[in-house]
Amino acid sequence: MRRITTTIALLGLSLVVLLTPSPASAASTVEVTSATLVAKGVAVDVTLTVTCQSGLSGTTELTLRQRSGDRVAYGTGWAPLSCSGEPQTVTGRVYTEAGGFAFNKGVALANGSFELCEQEYCDFLQFSDTVRVTR
Repeated sequence: MRRITTTIALLGLSLVVLLTPSPASAASTVEVTSATLVAKGVAVDVTLTVTCQSGLSGTTELTLRQRSGDRVAYGTGWAPLSCSGEPQTVTGRVYTEAGGFAFNKGVALANGSFELCEQEYCDFLQFSDTVRVTR
């Protein structure tokens, strides 16, 4: 009986350690800070402020959606990132969907995710913010 109790306790402790967020996850943040029209709305440069653990690097996938009359303008893009441990700005270009509608000045929904890795583990950040698109 003692062996079973010890085994269950060790398994429980292992799960707690595995499910506890890493210090990098807890310290990583991302905020959409601006969006600027490019080429009369064919694209938008989306600027993010990111803080993540030094030594991590990777990319972010970006999407932008904006109401355009009674339809929705939609686009995707990406941006690379190398973390320094300090807040830094990253700009990714979001291109409108082929055959879609152009982006305009006004409010849009920007969302996406980062996959930041080093040799032993990866950190995943997701974000979703409204942003005012300007010229």
